[in-house]
Amino acid sequence: MNSILSLYTLLANARLVRALIVGGAAIIVQTTVFEILSIYLQLFSPSTAVVIGAETGILTNFYLNNRFSFQDRQDDLSPVSRLVRYHLVVSGSIFLQWLFVYIAEHRTDNLLSIHTAYAAGIILGFIWNYTLYHLVVWRQPVSPADPLR
Repeated sequence: MNSILSLYTLLANARLVRALIVGGAAIIVQTTVFEILSIYLQLFSPSTAVVIGAETGILTNFYLNNRFSFQDRQDDLSPVSRLVRYHLVVSGSIFLQWLFVYIAEHRTDNLLSIHTAYAAGIILGFIWNYTLYHLVVWRQPVSPADPLR
């Protein structure tokens, strides 16, 4: 029982695990919006619904990452400024998702192909986002005594 608790503590403190959990919640939000708007109600094309769903997921992801995954990496920026910086970073991920789905929807109307493109865009987008979260959005504050500053 003690080893299970130790493993749980280790995983709960791992930033990547926290980011994956937060990302998973945002993907659920994004995918729900995507499915409802493009597949079930057919209000938008899949590529347009990807962008709308992504924005909903972005707001969810930013809030949860700010509070849960990267709470120890707060800098002097206001939350609004950090959100703008966050949007600039994830815009590359949104573009990748949109591009994959756009290509798929213009080559076929097969839902499996569109969903595969959607999943591929999300996977590549996660790699893009997580890397830039560290480098740009929640970068480690530099100590004033740091000689490399």
